[in-house]
Amino acid sequence: MRMALAVLAFLAAPAFAQEAGYAVRETEVKKEPYSDSQTVGRLAEKAPVKVLDRQNGWMQVESGSQSGWVRMLSIRMDSGSSGFASGLKSLFSVARTGSSGRTTTTGVRGLDKEDIKNAKPNPEELKKLAGFAATQVDAEQFAAGNPKLAGKKIDYLPQR
Repeated sequence: MRMALAVLAFLAAPAFAQEAGYAVRETEVKKEPYSDSQTVGRLAEKAPVKVLDRQNGWMQVESGSQSGWVRMLSIRMDSGSSGFASGLKSLFSVARTGSSGRTTTTGVRGLDKEDIKNAKPNPEELKKLAGFAATQVDAEQFAAGNPKLAGKKIDYLPQR
């Protein structure tokens, strides 16, 4: 049984190695999968890409003569596939959902038990956060300048 699974995994590897997709918006192509990495090119909106690899929230892509890393949320995978590779993909895609039949998730590192256990309040950061609050007058003036916004009465929380 293990041998059969190993053979199936080996045959499925090419199916997962390169998937087709396209850029949903104009985006930078980076040398490495980091936002501060050198920009080596740009992808135009709807530019076709081949996805070569994935790492955290980044995809290594190839488009025309350029290749590099783009943010995962800037790429939409093609919904149509055919042939043997597509059949193998669907075997491993049971949990995929959505109108295109696919779900893309990105990993976010959270807090572990130790982080929560050792957490300490930071009053200075809380003061900075309070500085971002909009007053009722500011909110009403902002809404009045946008014809697509409609007024709705929501009581503010009392000040502490």
